[in-house]
Amino acid sequence: MKSNDGQEYGISDYWRLNRSGFESVELANVLRAMRKVAGHLGPNVGRIEYTGMSRGGGTAIIIEPAMLMGQYPIPSEKIDHLVGLVTHEALHRTEWSDHVWKLLEPTIRTLGGLANVRLQKIVSVAEDIYVDLVADKTVFGLYTPTVRKEAFAETRAGFNPSSLSLDALVYLWWTAAWGGNGDHEPVPAYENSLHALEALTGRLREIGDMEKGVTERCKKRAEVYLDTWEAIKDSVSSLATIDKTLKWYPSLAEKKAPDAQTRKTTTVKRPLSAYVMHQIELQLALDSPDITPIIQSVVGHDNDDVVPTSRWDFSIPSRPVVDPHLVARLKSLFLNYATRKTVVNRGLLSGKVDRRRLYRAPVSGRCFHQKEKLPELDWNVTLLMDASGSMRGNKWRMVENTVGNLHKALIGSRNHFQAYAYFEVDGVCMISRLIRDRQLLSVPPSGQTASGQAIIAVAYFMPKGRKRNLLIHVTDGESNLGCDVRYGIEYCRKQKIHLVTLGCAYKDRHAMVRQYGRSIQFVDHYGQLPRAIERLLRHTFLYGNKPHLYGEGTARHGLSEERVILPPDIQS
Repeated sequence: MKSNDGQEYGISDYWRLNRSGFESVELANVLRAMRKVAGHLGPNVGRIEYTGMSRGGGTAIIIEPAMLMGQYPIPSEKIDHLVGLVTHEALHRTEWSDHVWKLLEPTIRTLGGLANVRLQKIVSVAEDIYVDLVADKTVFGLYTPTVRKEAFAETRAGFNPSSLSLDALVYLWWTAAWGGNGDHEPVPAYENSLHALEALTGRLREIGDMEKGVTERCKKRAEVYLDTWEAIKDSVSSLATIDKTLKWYPSLAEKKAPDAQTRKTTTVKRPLSAYVMHQIELQLALDSPDITPIIQSVVGHDNDDVVPTSRWDFSIPSRPVVDPHLVARLKSLFLNYATRKTVVNRGLLSGKVDRRRLYRAPVSGRCFHQKEKLPELDWNVTLLMDASGSMRGNKWRMVENTVGNLHKALIGSRNHFQAYAYFEVDGVCMISRLIRDRQLLSVPPSGQTASGQAIIAVAYFMPKGRKRNLLIHVTDGESNLGCDVRYGIEYCRKQKIHLVTLGCAYKDRHAMVRQYGRSIQFVDHYGQLPRAIERLLRHTFLYGNKPHLYGEGTARHGLSEERVILPPDIQS
């Protein structure tokens, strides 16, 4: 379409806002947009993926990336064409075209040779006509004509129009359903069959308008297909069949051939490189529940230890017990050790003489100024809590209390405080937020401990551009699922995130030291956790990332009066 200034615009230009000049980002934006389009078409559509992506298995709608590559941002006409393809294929899923084939399977088994090919060719085109009629009832019908026009051209190239054939008959019927005549003069040999097929188009339109369920519509379509076949099977038996490709294999349904509009393509297949594919998956993971590609981008895509990692949003409200004295001490910590910014108040009646305001002395007397150093609260603190099965009961209650105390101390300032919990369900590492919109949340502890992947995931989503980044990891045991903890420790070091692990009430401390190295501290039981967090924050504010934060040799295992194992310089 054209605007008033004569410039060409595609339909997608009116809704597609996320564009990029980088190949991987643009391809990820398009794939994300196609998934949203499919989501508006209905359930049971399946995943939409590029060739080479295998997360969706055999149920995925595969997009050939060669049709999009070459110019970025991708032109709107290519996006419109892709929306038409996705709409066509998705409606085959939502209208259960496979179920129609299964209903026709008993009849297909009784036919042999060319009769089977003829019936399947007619049913395949009829299903294409039906789903496009369904699309025309919505705004998505604006995108299918260009796809249909391309399919017409590809079908026309497969036969000789001057000779009689079933392929030419089906082509005439297909184009006539959309107001065309196939550029053919009327052929007497096709007249009766074409009349029956055009009547089939009208019945398909009526079925599409039915308010009954999808199973009833499938039964009706199967019935009218068989009725039409009985009416024309004798008249089409003498016609030549050019394309003898079967659309459905009764014995092996998974070998079903692609639909007519998506079977052929004029583009040369150009697979995406492994790097571009990984970058696309990484871009999609940023706003997706599945964040496994983020973990793989850190530890390597060939690491077999990585387990699926997902965000968990089905949290429950938390009711922590807040200690007002601990909250007051935490607030004073953040105030005392915050950086100071100098603020100058001018035009005062007292204070130091301001040379820039001396002219006001005989007029109003406001020739003084005063400098104040105010705390700049810009801490970036994140708590990562182990919510494995061993954390049930009083341990998890103490974790909830700790999160509540820190949240109360940091709320209402420029500090950024966030808390997460991680646990395992059916081999998947789940990451859940414990704070959302100032509301405290909780999760039911369960499963194994995937500490390495949880550290990477939380560190990846910590706000960037902050000078003071502190990640406090609280766990009661070794990591026994997913990638090694050393990947998380190394990633935090590269991102300049200060990682400290608190090991609580775990007997085999040497095993945890082997995993976490000098980044681990110990407390004897969870009742000491709030005070241990307070002391840890104080030491971090004083010494930052200096190595002596973690103690040396036996200092890591020594005992203070409260049996909180912290460096000796802060145990008093």
